[in-house]
Amino acid sequence: MGPNARNYSWSRPDGSVRSRIDFLFISPTVKPGRNSMVAVHFSDHRAVSFEGELTGKFPAGPGSWKLNCSLLENEELVANLRVAYVEWRDMRDLFHSAGEWWEWVKDRFRSFFQDASRAAAREKKRDFRQLQSKLQRLFELELRGWDVDDELEETRKGLAEHFREESRKIIFRTRTENLEKDEKCNSFFFKKLHSARTPLVELRDSEGNLQSGKEHVMRVVTDFYGELYSPKSSERSQADSFLKGISKTLSPEEREGLNAPFTLEELHLAATTSKRGKTPGSDGLPVELYVELWDLIGPDLLELCGEVVGKGSLPQSLREGMITLLYKQKGEKEDLKNWRPISLLNVDHKLLAKAMANRLKKVIEKIVHPDQTCGIPGRQIADSLALVRDTIEYVKSRKVPTALVSLDQEKAFDRVSHEFMDRTLRALGLGDFFCDVVTAMYRDTSSTALVNGWRTDPFPVLSGVRQGCPLSPLLFICVIELLAERIRQNRDIRGVIVPGSSGKGEVKCSLYMDDVSVFCADGHSIKELEKTCIEFGKASGAKINSAKSETLLFGHWTPTRDPLPFPIKQDFLKILGVWFGGKGAAEKSWEERLAKTKQKLGLWSLRKLTIEGKSLVLRNETLPVLLYIAQVWPVQTRTAKAITRMIFYFIWNSKMDRVKREVMFKTHDKGGKGVPDIATILRGTFVCHCVRNTLRAKDESHAGFLMARFFLLPTWRRLGWAEWDSSVPYNWETPWFYKEVEKLIKEHCPAAPAPTQWTPKIIHRQIRARDVSEPIGALPSATADHVWRNVASKRLTNQHKDIAWMAIQGGLPVRAFMHARGLNRYKSCPRGCTADETTYHLFWECAYAQDLLKALSTELGAWIPTTCITADSVMYGLFPGSHALGDLQGCWRLLCCLKDVLLFSRNRLVVGKKETSTLVCRKMIHSLLRDYAALDGSDDDSDDET
Repeated sequence: MGPNARNYSWSRPDGSVRSRIDFLFISPTVKPGRNSMVAVHFSDHRAVSFEGELTGKFPAGPGSWKLNCSLLENEELVANLRVAYVEWRDMRDLFHSAGEWWEWVKDRFRSFFQDASRAAAREKKRDFRQLQSKLQRLFELELRGWDVDDELEETRKGLAEHFREESRKIIFRTRTENLEKDEKCNSFFFKKLHSARTPLVELRDSEGNLQSGKEHVMRVVTDFYGELYSPKSSERSQADSFLKGISKTLSPEEREGLNAPFTLEELHLAATTSKRGKTPGSDGLPVELYVELWDLIGPDLLELCGEVVGKGSLPQSLREGMITLLYKQKGEKEDLKNWRPISLLNVDHKLLAKAMANRLKKVIEKIVHPDQTCGIPGRQIADSLALVRDTIEYVKSRKVPTALVSLDQEKAFDRVSHEFMDRTLRALGLGDFFCDVVTAMYRDTSSTALVNGWRTDPFPVLSGVRQGCPLSPLLFICVIELLAERIRQNRDIRGVIVPGSSGKGEVKCSLYMDDVSVFCADGHSIKELEKTCIEFGKASGAKINSAKSETLLFGHWTPTRDPLPFPIKQDFLKILGVWFGGKGAAEKSWEERLAKTKQKLGLWSLRKLTIEGKSLVLRNETLPVLLYIAQVWPVQTRTAKAITRMIFYFIWNSKMDRVKREVMFKTHDKGGKGVPDIATILRGTFVCHCVRNTLRAKDESHAGFLMARFFLLPTWRRLGWAEWDSSVPYNWETPWFYKEVEKLIKEHCPAAPAPTQWTPKIIHRQIRARDVSEPIGALPSATADHVWRNVASKRLTNQHKDIAWMAIQGGLPVRAFMHARGLNRYKSCPRGCTADETTYHLFWECAYAQDLLKALSTELGAWIPTTCITADSVMYGLFPGSHALGDLQGCWRLLCCLKDVLLFSRNRLVVGKKETSTLVCRKMIHSLLRDYAALDGSDDDSDDET
């Protein structure tokens, strides 16, 4: 960069030595442009920057405009918007319809916010350039010997705030939850952003030829989805046959709520319960805007919905979708079938759809069999998986010849015939009003695909339900129910007789959305199943992918003359992400899930998190992923140990444990860190699911209840939770996974409340109720409890909570701690003291600590008389005498800042061999107090007052 210019990225303060020590390495596909080296606030090196241009075959496009929701936090801007909206509403009479006016209003919204964004961006850029130029001039003056320290500090603060805001933008774009207060942007967030971007560089067309370049790739995408969403034929005779098989329909009373006029309340509920931070559709207007202006927008949106009912069609923008493509992380990237299309619909469309979905959810269980567990209130995916698990155990223990067939549907959501869907909804008795609105929502719809930031030409959407629409899952469930009903009614498809059903009940189907698993008793049943699927395809447009469908055989299977239509798997079969089949299916499921969890924790390790932050990640990110398997397969001892090792490997950054694990599982008020005891929680979850399936079952005629009762009844009887009844069949040989239930209950829950009230939280609370508060030296137990409350104070940052807690628990890596574990030759204080470097010595006994305390006498005296500052004050937050609560809290916070800086300066000395003066430490403490003031949103802890 500038080989002939006298530019240097680093120089000594006196200018005696200068160097071009910093480099940027770029790909050959990047054409370098302008470059510069500028001073920055956070380093003595200048920032090396350049502008480049991608010269690849398919450069990134501009993307789609989206409203920056931070603009809605500008009260003045929102007030101006409200005034403008009232003016726009006054022009309503100039338009022929509410829909036409609404389209114009959305264009006004876009122009309004684009103008505001440009003005804000110009102002920010101008302020940044002024600060950057000022910093550059101040550095030059400093080199000449001028005293500009105060001006430099002020300018650095301004630039630091600018970069903090840019960091917050990057963090927001990653859509990461569970952030700690003031967490910095680091490699974790950049990796997450990068992993979300999988560019489409080359694609194979319909003839298998590899196409590259922007125009060719976009043409392949348009042709592919144009063909995929082309009209799917519905053979009238086949459709009639399936429609006649419907056994459940809504009564006039049940459909009444579906067909009432729309109300403002249900639209408002749809808006307020929609998730925030979601990507909007092609108009770029997020749900946050609708919520902010609901008092103005709501009545107009209600009028628009009424017009949809009257006209039978949606306004143009409500009929448009924008498809984003997500790589499935399997298969060739060049094959579009391995990319999942997600329809980004405009929020006004989604609010209408969500209002419809909320209506349908109230009655859908009346028309959909309990075998289908997706999207229906009160049903869970674990119900389907438990039915599969119990049925497999039953046929294996009875050596009953059985086949489990997992059907794979090709592009299931995209192939639904709109004609067949409409006839299905009407045949189920949903009512004309409801069905007419659904028809309007799918009439004359179109989409464009967003490919590397470029939008393709629009293509009509004449089949399928839109993924991303709140109503689509329920519509698809209604359609797929006709296939499931035909399988249940077909006597040529023999399933597994349910024990306790008097020979009348059979397990045939287990469904979750488009995932259909079928139990067949013989080869003829499997062939009849294939025939039924083909007939359903002719009626609905669906297509079974026979090559990807799978079969797992149990018992002595009699060979048939003709081969089975679906491939046969050996030993195991995966259904909904869980392995079933032979011995070891549970271990295989857990090993696979734990491997993925470890990989994710490795990514999260890139974040500089405290123990508190890591506990949050484990609780909100890791636990839900493992809970899924725990509802089907219980955690055994080996798996529990592996989970616990994984937790603390993450907590301690792959290093040795510093505090006993059992202590860390305890709650904060008992001297622990509240690290989730995931293994125990998972065990309790399995028990709760077993209780739910039997003792709290709503439908005692369902196969899932009968199967679970068959295996669990002896256990419930031994525990006194069920009466002995010889007319009810049961299995004396309890399967291994159900043995875990009785084991946990007897071990941990003998005094628990009635099982009908159990939840995983209640069981976990019951197990952890045995924990006792951690003692602190010779302190009375009541005083120790007070100390633990101090340590977990909400007025402390997570980092200071960690330091205060580790100081008491003896977990800080000081020399005495490391020497006792054979990790350090020395145990004496690195500052030359003869005493051992313990935590107590570091924070109190050491002369360095005492010097810093004296330097802070003014700051400490503002809260508590310095004569009241003792070793117990520094270590535990205990002060002799009587003091105001606010003073105690303020002084404890200041002492935590002191410990933070003492630990930092100690590590700097040991690792970097650099001494830190008391003056510098005092400035660092003042900086931490300013950070606290910023977090508090006040200036109570400002430098002037301290």
